[in-house]
Amino acid sequence: MIRRTKTHMSLLFIVLMLTACNTDGKYEVKNGKVYFTYWTFSFGTLEHELPEVDAASFKSVEDWLGRDDHHVWYKNLLVEGADPATVKAEEYPLFHDGHDYYYEGKAVGVADMKSFRVVKCDSYELWATDNHYVYFKTQRIEDSDPVTLEVIDLFEAKDKRHVYYFGHILEGADPATYEAIPKSNYSKDRNHVWYCGDLVEGADPASFETLSSDELDAPDARDKNRNYNNGSPFSR
Repeated sequence: MIRRTKTHMSLLFIVLMLTACNTDGKYEVKNGKVYFTYWTFSFGTLEHELPEVDAASFKSVEDWLGRDDHHVWYKNLLVEGADPATVKAEEYPLFHDGHDYYYEGKAVGVADMKSFRVVKCDSYELWATDNHYVYFKTQRIEDSDPVTLEVIDLFEAKDKRHVYYFGHILEGADPATYEAIPKSNYSKDRNHVWYCGDLVEGADPASFETLSSDELDAPDARDKNRNYNNGSPFSR
């Protein structure tokens, strides 16, 4: 079972916001060394020296992607195995070389490069397919159906076989009727209700609804039998 508590989701939101603020940056060559510099709300301007770099042959492919004659870097991260001769940037933070795609500097492990297709890509998530598999970030999802993949909401997708939450199969979910409930961490199908990927035991999906809230994750909900807070039931 996937465990996504309210605290976990709140921390994740903060991390995502900080990450989003750190996408701007650039490479600078100084005194025979190469640095990736960027600005953050928390620490101001930060500067990281690139490891194992040949400053004489270094080139910036994009502000966040660099190469020399021997290596490739995502920001200041050395990308193991990437080919500098064939590296090309896609939509941030995705790039590829002649034999694989890379998301945030990590190899996706694409089975079929010729048929690889990006369904959604941003600084939060990557959903992609080839003729064989569905991919979530750098995770290849076995027993998936790439032809019918549909992104539902942030970190949620489905195909004709399964529903996926953070790239993992949401056990017992019916793809045909599964839906994310807007402005909340709740989702449901014709048989079940989930909160942050955890089954809400005994909830009635037909009458289930979230209650008005100023919070983005709408923690309060109800069905015909009881009320819920953060996915936990309590009697009326």
